[in-house]
Amino acid sequence: LSVFLAIGENNDQPLTGITGKSDLSAMAVTYAAGALTVGYQINETDSGAASQDEDFTALGVSYAVSDDLSVSINQSEIDFESSAEDQEATGVSFSYTSGGMTISGTHSTIDNVAGSESADNTGYEINFVFAF
Repeated sequence: LSVFLAIGENNDQPLTGITGKSDLSAMAVTYAAGALTVGYQINETDSGAASQDEDFTALGVSYAVSDDLSVSINQSEIDFESSAEDQEATGVSFSYTSGGMTISGTHSTIDNVAGSESADNTGYEINFVFAF
């Protein structure tokens, strides 16, 4: 079992376009038992600007099927105070290793990117790694 907690303050946010300071907090916990690992995370941003707060939650589960094969599924959600729509993401991945070769892949979907109902995204990735 691992537990993580962090708090902070951001006083300068020129890239986000948000003026004023934000109070940040994050909490995460992971638990591993044999081949199974489960993780949960919560982040909160309380902005000094009106209607700019964000709440993030994520849950992930991974399983080592064998010494060579691992699979995982992860889900996250961002609740934007400035939007009626929450950003929701799901990802599924695998990794297979044999000798000096690793093949891994991911499929992910994101609905309501940045809180916009009309912005959805899907991604695929396959990686081949060879060690000599």
